[in-house]
Amino acid sequence: MNIVFVIDNPALFRSFEKTFRYLCALGHQVKVLYDHYDRPHIVDRALKACQAELSNFEAMPMLSRRKWLRLSNVREMVDYANYLRPRHPTPWEARRWRRKIIFKPISKALKYSKIANKLLANNGIFLMLKWMQRLIPPDQDILRWLKTNRPDVVVSSPYILPRTSEIEYIQAARALQIPTIAIVLSWDNLTTKGTFHIIPDAVFVWNDALAKEATSLHDVPPDKIFITGAPVFDFWFEMQPSLDSHSFCSKAGISADQAFVLYLCSSKYISGDETSFVKAFAKALRNNPDTRNISVLVRPHPLNATIWNGFEDENIAVWPKEASWVDTEEVKQDYYNSIYHSAAVVGVNTSAFLEAAILDKPCVTILTEQYRSKQSERGHFRHLLKGNFLEVTHSFSESASVIAGILAGKDSKKEQRQRFVRDFIRPHGLDRYASEIMAKTIESTALRRDIQQYRYN
Repeated sequence: MNIVFVIDNPALFRSFEKTFRYLCALGHQVKVLYDHYDRPHIVDRALKACQAELSNFEAMPMLSRRKWLRLSNVREMVDYANYLRPRHPTPWEARRWRRKIIFKPISKALKYSKIANKLLANNGIFLMLKWMQRLIPPDQDILRWLKTNRPDVVVSSPYILPRTSEIEYIQAARALQIPTIAIVLSWDNLTTKGTFHIIPDAVFVWNDALAKEATSLHDVPPDKIFITGAPVFDFWFEMQPSLDSHSFCSKAGISADQAFVLYLCSSKYISGDETSFVKAFAKALRNNPDTRNISVLVRPHPLNATIWNGFEDENIAVWPKEASWVDTEEVKQDYYNSIYHSAAVVGVNTSAFLEAAILDKPCVTILTEQYRSKQSERGHFRHLLKGNFLEVTHSFSESASVIAGILAGKDSKKEQRQRFVRDFIRPHGLDRYASEIMAKTIESTALRRDIQQYRYN
């Protein structure tokens, strides 16, 4: 079977490496097309490894994207309008998406016209805009490529982004009656990244909660949705610590004679400059007699690491100094060890809470006015709140008290944390690899088999 997998960025390859390997092991030919062909330095290490190790795997840049301004403007208008619809959980995101509209006079008009925004929020107008997209014919170069390469299925991820060529491949594949699949890459995509401009034959999501978002926010028919679990987290279930606590603390540059909490940073878009926030948190720990001797180890976010350049505080250690994506065995192991040996993890709004939950580690967040719009007003953060596995605090002093309780052996969220992992990360069972489920569901979709066991009801 010939499987074409279209991804927006080769840096996302790590999310699907195991799925690609499963498909190749089943004897299928896997061809990955990636965007950002003008930036050849962005090629994932895992992608290179698959190219070197698998004879039935190949990767190459996508065809040049179509330069059609009208197409981009219609899609961007649809994305913007979707945030204005009454059902959307984060309507204020519309401001960000309005700025993405290429034709600036439209963006400026929407900024000041309440009437225009009210019209766009109307469901009839929204559906009309989506209908207008269907009048634009498929890209002829992509049609020719698909006819030449004859794939049995075309798979795309993250797909929901408006300015990617993935949509063009799905549109062309549908015109040729080739089965199509869109994979929702992450837990925040359905509330922060846009909407579905063309509905494929199947949409893969992690769990029931995201399936409900796909139907309620993006009008994806329930019978097109399949639940696979989260492949990106598969390696967390098979890893073990490689160092004892003393050796790890020595490597990270913190004292092995006292416990430490791990502060997991967020992207620049979520948290901006977190340094003063972390300092205030560390000060609260020092002011509490039960936590004054605890260390704070900070793990910078790869997309927001420069804020820690030159940072110094006797009670805070920043490690690793050069932040990088978790895409090599050494980096994976260091990251795993840092969570495993910590007393608890702390953060604002980060997917690292999901990783910590897999390791059954207590998770603490501090809800503040500073980050209100990036926490409780965010659709994806509400999944964490609904899961009720976070120790939610509302001040730095309260967070210190909660951590003191954790150090004393109180873990009030353990049962909820384990339930969240079962429901949100691996809904088909903790012993089932999501990557394998995804590979088999891709295979079944290509063969047009009925796969009721993974279908969302």
